[in-house]
Amino acid sequence: MSRRLLWAGAALGVAAGLVQATVGARIPDWTGAKAEPVGLGVLTVVLSLVVAGCAWWWRRPEQLVPPAVAVVCALIGFTTVGRLWYLPGPLVLAGALLGVPDWRAAGRRTRGAWPRVLLAALGGCDLLLAVSAAPWPAAVGALSGVALVAAAVTAADRRRATVALVALGTVPFAVAAATAVVPVLVLVVAWVVLAFALTAPTARVPVAVR
Repeated sequence: MSRRLLWAGAALGVAAGLVQATVGARIPDWTGAKAEPVGLGVLTVVLSLVVAGCAWWWRRPEQLVPPAVAVVCALIGFTTVGRLWYLPGPLVLAGALLGVPDWRAAGRRTRGAWPRVLLAALGGCDLLLAVSAAPWPAAVGALSGVALVAAAVTAADRRRATVALVALGTVPFAVAAATAVVPVLVLVVAWVVLAFALTAPTARVPVAVR
């Protein structure tokens, strides 16, 4: 049931993003009267595809990263397409939250999984920054956001891939948007989080999704 809700929310989210990107400026009351409807529409499509990826990845109830990433995407979506997100957003949130069978156990595992959740949140920040950037930094920012989300779900036995994804998700955007402060902060925080994830005694837990 939970995965079905995620799939439904993802599909409706893609539709909402396409509406925002194509006719968002013509229906501002529904789309939130955004200044960058095309960019925000594309971002919404990307967020929805990430939710679809979470639905596909979430094979076992004890996995925490997929629902956590889905929640981050759902919350960001409320800022991108206005009322168009009122249906897909709650569907994604419901799918992510209803799929957690034991909240006490989830809370204990979350304490070890916080680096993955934070990496996913940083990826969301990059995606939001990419919307209002110039075309070249916007493309780099979108790639960076996706790379950080991917790093959040990289398996423990692929640490090199995780490091490479964090590098891809931070360094190029910080260089492309050298005059902005936030991409540099994202770079610093992401590498600090990665250092905790890889050097802590429970390092395999924060990075692993089996």
